[in-house]
Amino acid sequence: MWGAGKTSVYQRTLGRLAAAGCESLIAMPQAATITTHTYTPGAPHEHAAHILSWLDHLTAFLEETNRRFQASTLPKHRFASAWTPTCLLEGLGFDAPMYGLPFSRDALTSVEQRLAVLGVHLVLLRVPDDRIRAQCVESTRHYRGPKWARYLEGFGATDAGRAEHVRQVQAELTRWVQTSPLPLHVLDTTTQDWDVYSRYVAELIADQT
Repeated sequence: MWGAGKTSVYQRTLGRLAAAGCESLIAMPQAATITTHTYTPGAPHEHAAHILSWLDHLTAFLEETNRRFQASTLPKHRFASAWTPTCLLEGLGFDAPMYGLPFSRDALTSVEQRLAVLGVHLVLLRVPDDRIRAQCVESTRHYRGPKWARYLEGFGATDAGRAEHVRQVQAELTRWVQTSPLPLHVLDTTTQDWDVYSRYVAELIADQT
């Protein structure tokens, strides 16, 4: 969700993985997945098609990277834990409901199934309903500046209305991820302890390598 802390957790997790000696990191921020395809000329159905194509190609790249690694001698090497391809993706199209793009749920399922085979997990940062106004509306307005403030106005006429819009979008997003074939982890962001959340994600990734 907007203001849930995705970028804070993503950046801290990258730092933890690098500090732990992970040398084969494949990292994709949200800006490289959905944002660049949404804020470009074109109709919503064109944006959706471009995002699906991009995700398909990204998944194919990860599959080929994994295939080559597994076919080599590296999995049994003494540095295998550091050299195993490690992927950290922020967003990955699960935030499509937030942007009102014409996706059907099934459109992403095949990609998710392929990612599940690769051992990818899905982490959802959930903002409690009573924290949405402060965290997703008021705080983001303060930190993201005037352009974001104007964007927020499209969510409703008042902050209460904007918070209700965000709550509804989060509910839809939650319904989407609960149908995913990927193992799901839901982290409550009440405490906004990004270090704790990033440690959880980094340890989750380390357990897969």
